[in-house]
Amino acid sequence: MADIERPRGQLARFPAFDGIRAVAALVVILSHCPQTLDSRFYNAIWQINQQARLAFVALDVFFVVSGFFITRLLLRERFETGSISFANFYMRRALRIFPVYYLAVVACIVIFRLETADSISLLTYTFNFYHPLHATPNPLEHSWSLSVEEQFYLVWPLATLLVPPRWLNAVMGCIVPLLAVSSGLVLAVILLNDDARMAGDVVYMSLFTRMLSLSLGGWLALREFENKPLRGWRCLALLVGGLVVIALDRVGRDHGIISSQPVYWTVALIGYVMISVSFIATMVFDRGLLQRMIAAFLSISLMRKLGQMSYAMYVFHLPVLFYLGLNEAALNGAKVPVLQVCLALAIILALPFLSYHLLETPMAKLKESLGSTSLKSKPQQA
Repeated sequence: MADIERPRGQLARFPAFDGIRAVAALVVILSHCPQTLDSRFYNAIWQINQQARLAFVALDVFFVVSGFFITRLLLRERFETGSISFANFYMRRALRIFPVYYLAVVACIVIFRLETADSISLLTYTFNFYHPLHATPNPLEHSWSLSVEEQFYLVWPLATLLVPPRWLNAVMGCIVPLLAVSSGLVLAVILLNDDARMAGDVVYMSLFTRMLSLSLGGWLALREFENKPLRGWRCLALLVGGLVVIALDRVGRDHGIISSQPVYWTVALIGYVMISVSFIATMVFDRGLLQRMIAAFLSISLMRKLGQMSYAMYVFHLPVLFYLGLNEAALNGAKVPVLQVCLALAIILALPFLSYHLLETPMAKLKESLGSTSLKSKPQQA
């Protein structure tokens, strides 16, 4: 790694990222809940979440954070050892991800009597390719994003190892993002004549387009690794640019200036990614007053605890809403008693609590016993 500047000391830890995961998970959960009959406060928050499309930003935040921490681990290992242990990497990923995910998949197969094809796509992490072609209601419909991440894990370690060090910055920060945007536009154009809905879902759920946020997350990790902060006017430009893109897209759709075709959906995705990258870069590199205030809030004990359970919260929330009939109510625009939503949220929090203590914590201890492939300091969960 002679062409990469050696990092100065140990890589920093980011307690606030647990809080970021918590907020992102709660935003996505709220987006799948219906409005209530008797709570103006809840409905106001729900409306803000829906109108601002915060769930789209939250998903991209998840992807950027994942790309950041995974690349961080891989860069450190490659720098220290000259190689990457794929067996160690995949074993650690499996222990982190598989127990909760496959528990949810098996439970849904049994409880909801899923079709064989649905079950196979869920079991093989190919749901993001299967679901656009078979867009029927599914209690694990949100697992397309988990499929994207698993597919990312298959290709990214090898890419991080094989790309020459002097090319890493260009590959992660430019080449892969450009290919991701191009693939989204190409897929949209090719599939548009067949089915506009399917084309939009393919663009939205495809690994090829989502590599935009995953790769840029890796690029932020590379800049941190090389002590080359991205902050100040660059972060502000990304934020403003993202807001402008999304605002133009929203106004254009609402007033019929542009259509709802998937080509334009690809452009909107760029806006969400720009906002997400700007926010994560600010949290990683900036040390201003606003950043410190946000980081302090996200680092409080409650937010960190929720963040540690956020993966299970994300996995379990839609099956719970399906089982209670709330997902159908949300899709149909129906309103339900607020106590029904509170019950669902209580279950959505209780299941991850049990999962974290009975399943994830033992698996985490086993994962750590395999040895670290990343930082000398205690690594963040990713």
